[in-house]
Amino acid sequence: MIRRILSLCARDTGHEMMYSQLQQALLCFQENAEADLWNQLLHMAEQQGLSPLLYHHSQQISCQLPAHFKRLLRSLYLRNRQANTLRLNAVAEILTWFAAANIQVMTVKGIALCHFLYTEPGLRPMRDIDLLVSEKDLAVAQEILLTHGYLPAEKYDIPKDYYHLPPLVKTIAGLPVTIELHRCLFPAHPCYPAWSLETLLPNKHTFSINNITAHTLSLEETLWYVYLHGFQAPLTYEPFRLIHVADLVTLIEKYSEQLDQNMLKKNWPTMTNVLSRFHGLTPLQEQVINRFNLPIKEHAHEAGQPYQGWPQRRFRKTNLLTLPQLLKDTFLPSRWWVQLYYGHLCGYGYWRALFFEHPRAVWRWFKDYFFVYRACLPNATERKKKKKNNTLNFTLLSLCFSP
Repeated sequence: MIRRILSLCARDTGHEMMYSQLQQALLCFQENAEADLWNQLLHMAEQQGLSPLLYHHSQQISCQLPAHFKRLLRSLYLRNRQANTLRLNAVAEILTWFAAANIQVMTVKGIALCHFLYTEPGLRPMRDIDLLVSEKDLAVAQEILLTHGYLPAEKYDIPKDYYHLPPLVKTIAGLPVTIELHRCLFPAHPCYPAWSLETLLPNKHTFSINNITAHTLSLEETLWYVYLHGFQAPLTYEPFRLIHVADLVTLIEKYSEQLDQNMLKKNWPTMTNVLSRFHGLTPLQEQVINRFNLPIKEHAHEAGQPYQGWPQRRFRKTNLLTLPQLLKDTFLPSRWWVQLYYGHLCGYGYWRALFFEHPRAVWRWFKDYFFVYRACLPNATERKKKKKNNTLNFTLLSLCFSP
């Protein structure tokens, strides 16, 4: 029930059907909820990045919520609004410094979305500020930030050719403001587009932050990026967060008339299938369904159930009693998740995704972990000795399956 409540709130602007379902869910929750359950709702809202939106939408319905819950929820909302105000001031200052040095830059993810997508910036939490600059300007941009008091984050070791530099942090009014300078938006991987500043600037979307001109990805590229970043991350990453649902749903509802469907379908053929899966979390507006011709009748069960198999859950932490469930979660994940992740709703495409594409993805991660494990052994002799002493029993598999 907690996840159902939060899923309904995963949007900037509500409508009659959504608020009716939200009120019904809250009333049902209130009938059986003790104080601890309300605290769990707050905790998960924070975890999913939805506490401001939960507060925002709870103000629009007549359901009487516990006083302590409303007080804490409002405090979380105000704290996030103040934090985002400081971050927006900081990024406006950085854009001014970069402009003076003739450095082109694009704001991406939360710092852009909270400003041009949401009713007010405080409704969209963020962890850090992501800025995309050209490879040739990276060193100068980093030096400018260092000169103005941003310091390298402690205990953060990444390869030199990683898609972003190590974070830089500056404490402003008690808030650690973290900046990540990107050379491209994704790690080098066949499933991701090679998006650098040069490839994205021609179609940029322009807006302003504190009266300073800012740029971000085009609306179509933003929509695709939110999906790739939030919902098609490698299996090792954390499950999707509902704030990414809010980004995607808000974008297609707010800009449905401006989005170029031909461009989207060319780069993202499974777009309509994927977008239709979010209707099971928070009901999409009728004009959006009609505009994109979304096949919402192909409704999957377990809407919102994320991937819970290996490698997110470790085999070494699994006993023989829970092993069958972990294997099921790994190789037979929820129908809704398979549809969302692989983009096929039914028929040949769905069964191919379930029995070929997904097992292949799991196998690739297994090989990566296996070779990492082998690389940790001192030499070939030691590897042979290890193999002899551990004849591929459950213990060895546990080691291979855990980083």
